[in-house]
Amino acid sequence: MQKEKILSELYQGNLNPVAKSVVQGSDYQKAMQKISALEEKLMEQLNDEQRKLLQEYISEQMKLNTISGEERFTDGFRMGAKMILEILEKDGEQFKPIIG
Repeated sequence: MQKEKILSELYQGNLNPVAKSVVQGSDYQKAMQKISALEEKLMEQLNDEQRKLLQEYISEQMKLNTISGEERFTDGFRMGAKMILEILEKDGEQFKPIIG
C-alpha cells in the first residue's frame, strides 16, 4: 500500500524534496553562514560595477547548482528504479525461492 500513498502524495503536490529545511547547527548550515559572511565582506570592498558583476556571477552559479542538483536527483532516481527492476528479474537463478 505504500506505493499508492506516495503516488497520491505526489499527485496532490505534497512531495517537494527541494523544500527541505536546514537543520540548525549542521555542517550545511554552518557553510551557508560562512558563505554569507564572506559575501558580505567582499561586497563591502567592491564598487557598484564590481558588486553587480559579483551578483551576476552568484546568480549564474546558483543556476548551475540547480541544474546539477536536478541531474543528480534524476540519475539517483533512475539508478534506484534500475535496482528494483534487477531485483525483480529471475534470470539465471539456480535455486528455488525460499518464499513466494
